[in-house]
Amino acid sequence: MNKKLRVLLVDDDEDDFLLTSAYFKDLTNWDFQLQWCPTYEKAVHDLANCKHDLYIFDYLLGANTGIDLIEEAIRNNCQEPIILLTGKGDEKIALEALRLGAADYLIKSELGPTILERSLRYALERTQVIKALRQSERRYRRIFEESKDMLFISDLSGKIVDINAASVVLTGYSQEELLTKSVLDLMDGSDVLETWSIIEDELEIQGKEVVFFTKEGEKRFGVLSATIERDNTTTYAQGRLHDITSQKKTERERLFSEKLAVTSRLVQMLAHEVRNPLTNVNLSAEQLESELEDEGLIFYTDIIKRNCGRINDLITQLLQSSRKSEFSLGSGSLNQILDEILLSATDRLRLKRIQVKKSFTKEDTEIMLNEEMFKIAILNLVTNAIEAMEEGEGVLKVTTRRFEQDVQILVADNGTGISKKNMAQIFEPYFTGKKSGMGIGLASTLNIVQSHKGRIDVQSEIGVGTVFTLSFPMVEDTEVR
Repeated sequence: MNKKLRVLLVDDDEDDFLLTSAYFKDLTNWDFQLQWCPTYEKAVHDLANCKHDLYIFDYLLGANTGIDLIEEAIRNNCQEPIILLTGKGDEKIALEALRLGAADYLIKSELGPTILERSLRYALERTQVIKALRQSERRYRRIFEESKDMLFISDLSGKIVDINAASVVLTGYSQEELLTKSVLDLMDGSDVLETWSIIEDELEIQGKEVVFFTKEGEKRFGVLSATIERDNTTTYAQGRLHDITSQKKTERERLFSEKLAVTSRLVQMLAHEVRNPLTNVNLSAEQLESELEDEGLIFYTDIIKRNCGRINDLITQLLQSSRKSEFSLGSGSLNQILDEILLSATDRLRLKRIQVKKSFTKEDTEIMLNEEMFKIAILNLVTNAIEAMEEGEGVLKVTTRRFEQDVQILVADNGTGISKKNMAQIFEPYFTGKKSGMGIGLASTLNIVQSHKGRIDVQSEIGVGTVFTLSFPMVEDTEVR
């Protein structure tokens, strides 16, 4: 061996030490630095420093035993190999030593250079393997714990047996609660059974997009991957759930913004093309009116001018709904403004006998806003919620909360819900699912929210209700940006 092996031999019998040290001298291919420790107490002191590469403990050490010393070594986090010396072949003692962490045991009456060398090689190699396994376990455990994704281990039925800290943050459940649940309990039931049947057939799931729910019932989107692992006779699933809710929201907002931009260009082009001839029509009507002497004919020029004005007002309204809003922002109290919005909707709420449930953050939050435009945006959502609910059965929930670096407003109803087909178009200008209406309200809301550097998301289920979630940067974050 290239490196000198530092060995501590703990034996209260000096004759036995001399005999054992003679066997060490016969090992010509090894380079040893053998140190003798004659008492249990001194050995405990040496273990606290843990400066040796290998330890050999005699079983009988006065009032104590080598087993006691092994336990002391474990308490001191000693990871070097330990060999136990026994006076006779006591299998019970040997098994206890191995169970506690000893690498091997030797019987004094059978000890010789050959057996000693075999035991040293075995102990050093076994300890090296164990160290590598522990290092690997620590490395992967660190990855497991520090990952931002939900990492879990479950049986083939989905019963969770181990989870990382991110799982608690992602789902809102405590670790104890998650360990009583199945992976299936967290997922949307519509297609999760079919997805998990792949695992039950001992196959892998790769990048399957799923819907899952937090403890508070919030619907989120994720990508599920899981593999089958085997540990001796046990087969289990090891999986990862990556949250893509923010990504989904960003993609949806980008799509809505692109549609809004296309619509805006189209409206501006049409407005230009319509207003030019409309101006000519209006001027011609005025000229004609000035030349007419018959009062009965002037009645018709008034109709022309009045309808030209209505068309012009309609074009102005369409342009405002599709054009990116620009207005000044100032710091405002979110809870106070929401109270004012709900107060302005009191008559409609009372007429339909709708119950209002408010859940605002204890500490009032300030965001950068234009109060007039902000109220229009939220009131559009409140009005839509009122119209979607049945008279006397509706419950309107308005919630504020802090989420990551944002403050969120949730406007939820238990109304008719929005179909999947309409969900993809609800923010498009001039699209509406109502019998009456121009489809400008939600388009304007999206426009106003984005002008406040905010984001908007909607989740809905037919017959259950709809939740609009608006996210805005808090004042301090806006100032940093």
